[in-house]
Order: sequence, then C-alpha cells, then structure tokens
Amino acid sequence: MNVKVTSVDCERPELHSITPFTVRVLRQIPGPDRPDYWLAELNQPLTWRRENGDLSVTHLALCARWVGGSISPWATNLPINIAYVTDSTVLSDTTLDLSKCYYCAIGTADVTP
Repeated sequence: MNVKVTSVDCERPELHSITPFTVRVLRQIPGPDRPDYWLAELNQPLTWRRENGDLSVTHLALCARWVGGSISPWATNLPINIAYVTDSTVLSDTTLDLSKCYYCAIGTADVTP
C-alpha cells in the first residue's frame, strides 16, 4: 500500500519542499493511545535541520487524524498526522514508542493498494 501526501500543514521547510510525496507503507503498529499507527518509508531520505545537528529521516509514523478515520486502501482526501521516525529501532518494535518519533505535521493523503 502507498500513501500520497498531497498537502501538509506545518512549519517544517524540508517537508514542504518535497510535498506532494508518496511513501510505501510497511506495516500497522499499535501505539500507547490507539491501535492504528502505520510505519512508512520515504522514497528518498529528507534532511531535518535541527539546532543540535541534522538528522536524515527515512521513515514516518502515520495515523488518521480524526476518530473513525482509517488509513485503508482507496481512502482519499484523508486528514492524517505525520511524525518523523527519529530512532530506527522502532521499525522492529511490536508497539510504537512515541518517544522515538517527532510529531511534525498534519497532512492530507490519498491511499492506494
């Protein structure tokens, strides 16, 4: 499944510069507050410029923004929450540890199988 992020609402210039962009969804993962987060891989890494040094971001954690919404095949114009994965160990974890992510944006997305 792929997610095409068609717009973002954030102050992250590195995210604005690649929008629209498509990510490949790897798997669903439960988090501490909901069961339906998704880990996704960027086609190309982006560089997050931070005060304490740059970080190459290769993966995102996504979820539907509103209760009742779902990242499912053929969803269109879906409001989503977007977080950078800041610790790659989350990719092999069984639950999403939000301290390994940085919430960065609200987006709108279209999903394709």
